[in-house]
Amino acid sequence: MTIMPADLPLSSTGITEDVQDAVADAFPLFESVQKLARLGVSIAFEVAPSRIVATIRVTADAVKVLPALLEEIDDARPGQMPDGKLVVTGSMCQGTVVLRVLIPQEWVTPEELAVLTGTAIADPSDLL
Repeated sequence: MTIMPADLPLSSTGITEDVQDAVADAFPLFESVQKLARLGVSIAFEVAPSRIVATIRVTADAVKVLPALLEEIDDARPGQMPDGKLVVTGSMCQGTVVLRVLIPQEWVTPEELAVLTGTAIADPSDLL
């Protein structure tokens, strides 16, 4: 999937059609996101020219989904947000979609997060 920046001027008719298409496409997405919400996972999308950023929050009640989620992220790297929250960053869809997975602070240490993302090696029996 490649996202091309819009460099042509848009007409008001074209903008209206694009909005209608986006709204129509949102309904199937809404259904999928609702399934995740029931598991305790929320996703916020930020769309910019040539880039999509998806911020995924995993609640402490939903940590069982975390290993499967992290497995699907390319180039997963553990880190911390400016406010100290643990985060895994990576990409999906040929690097066009940037993912940030916010981890419940009380659930995992930075060292455990590094092991989960494959950036450190440890005896798994000592974890979780």
